[in-house]
Amino acid sequence: MLEAVGISPAAARLYAELVESDQLSVKELAERCGVTGRLATAELSAMESLGLVFRVTGRPVRYRAAAPDVGVSALIAQREKELQDARATMRRLTEVFQEAASSRRPDAHVEVVHGSTNIARLAVRVHEQTQYQLRGFDRPPYSSEPGAGYPLERSRLAAGVTYRVIYDAGALAVPGRMYDDILPSTAMGEQARTVRELPIKLIISDDQLALIPAAVTSRSVDTTFVIRKSPVLDALIALFEAEWAKATPVPGMDIAPESAATGGTGATGRGDAAAGGPEAAGRAAAAVSRPDAETAALLSMLAAGLTDASIARSLSWSMRTTQRRMRQLMKDLGATSRFQAGVAARERGWL
Repeated sequence: MLEAVGISPAAARLYAELVESDQLSVKELAERCGVTGRLATAELSAMESLGLVFRVTGRPVRYRAAAPDVGVSALIAQREKELQDARATMRRLTEVFQEAASSRRPDAHVEVVHGSTNIARLAVRVHEQTQYQLRGFDRPPYSSEPGAGYPLERSRLAAGVTYRVIYDAGALAVPGRMYDDILPSTAMGEQARTVRELPIKLIISDDQLALIPAAVTSRSVDTTFVIRKSPVLDALIALFEAEWAKATPVPGMDIAPESAATGGTGATGRGDAAAGGPEAAGRAAAAVSRPDAETAALLSMLAAGLTDASIARSLSWSMRTTQRRMRQLMKDLGATSRFQAGVAARERGWL
């Protein structure tokens, strides 16, 4: 979970071990984390330069962890500054664009579309016309039920289009969204990440066109800007890439495509592999190293910072069930805190 601030999975593991210990030598730390002394030395040196650990005087050399709310916060602040710079660039470019457009055609690069029905049709057309990559910020409100857009995305993924989508916590908290939309999409090839909060809804098609809402109600988007090739589009692309760099990956999982398309039991990872014969059994075997649907959902919501109450609402679980499954997840990962659970999940390649 610390990769977003420039920390490797190995370094995150070493840091998590130091957080729990008073002080450790390089040899002790390497043995506890199952890495070589050379790797431990290199990672500790890198973390020391970032202010995450410091040396304790004496021989042999021993290390202590800096308090996470100090060391990690400083790295987060640095990434946030980079994102703020990208946003500032977007604002400056927008001003330049508006000034230039006012002396030329005011509609040269921006089109305004009104009405939720027209906007929905436009979004479908943009998906269908995308040739190689579609990027998006996904956040409420939504005008359709969870999973309604999955068949279209599935067909575009099959056609070779790359999907990179960032979901904010509000998207994950929508009941049914994880099981009926997000997880099936990642199983089919969507690259998904999550952050606590996104600034806007956004679709970018092939570096050629972007859709951003201009007027949003509690239930739908009523007016949308269509941004074509321009400095504003360049700024939106830069904003997406800045958010992508600090977002946490949504865990991938294996599900049967037929079930995912129909919303059957396979879409939630709870079907009977044996019922599908050798092919389904092969899929089940491949999924051993990847989390099942419930684990993937929990990890995604944990990374997004959702509370137990929000997780329970999203997955239609009781609070008791949510807390029990969270405890089981942490036990399976050998973790005693949510921070450690995230590090362990990253080590397994689940995040």
